[in-house]
Amino acid sequence: MEELRNLNDLDRGIHKQWIWGTKDNYFRSCDYLQKINYSIQDLNAEIKNLSTPSMKDVIFVIALVDWICEAVKSIQEILQKDIRSSFTYEGDKEVEKAEKYFKAIRSFVVAHPLNTSRHKNYGLDGDLICVDVRSKISSIVSNFSNNADWFYLGIDGFQENAKDVSADFVLCGYSQKTDKMQYSKFIGANFSDLYYVAKLQVEKLYALDKYLGRLSKKGIR
Repeated sequence: MEELRNLNDLDRGIHKQWIWGTKDNYFRSCDYLQKINYSIQDLNAEIKNLSTPSMKDVIFVIALVDWICEAVKSIQEILQKDIRSSFTYEGDKEVEKAEKYFKAIRSFVVAHPLNTSRHKNYGLDGDLICVDVRSKISSIVSNFSNNADWFYLGIDGFQENAKDVSADFVLCGYSQKTDKMQYSKFIGANFSDLYYVAKLQVEKLYALDKYLGRLSKKGIR
């Protein structure tokens, strides 16, 4: 897994003061950028721990990616309205898809583990509940569990019968519909997907910076 690009190469675009409308918004944008850069540094430093991750590592990575997503969104929201509305990004569909995945796994692991019901495209319609996060499942449990009890949650969606799908960590839970919560369910996931979400956000921020660099108070040069 490659390290994320930091913000050191941002050009003069995003640092213009007039694009923010007020000094308060300008200083707030600086705070957001600092938050993003610190989160990137922490994510890059965390990579060495992800070969044998703990529950804390999983939650920490999700929190850092969430901070990046929220900060990039907030930066766009405090731009002057005319500047914000005229910015278009060709990678928005890919960003949107990644964000939907991320909101689903964030909800299931951190926000609403016992009642995640708004992400049906990712298999989370309120039936599955998350009770634990593990780096691996014991060989005994794995050998004697059914393939039907294994799933995989990735950017492309929710995959059933996924016992043999490689995963960096496993979300353990139960299903009311399947067996009235009698047997454990295992949902695999990968850190590469989480880091990919952050990567797309950083790329969009650089695209915004490039766009802002072409602007003057009289319009686009």
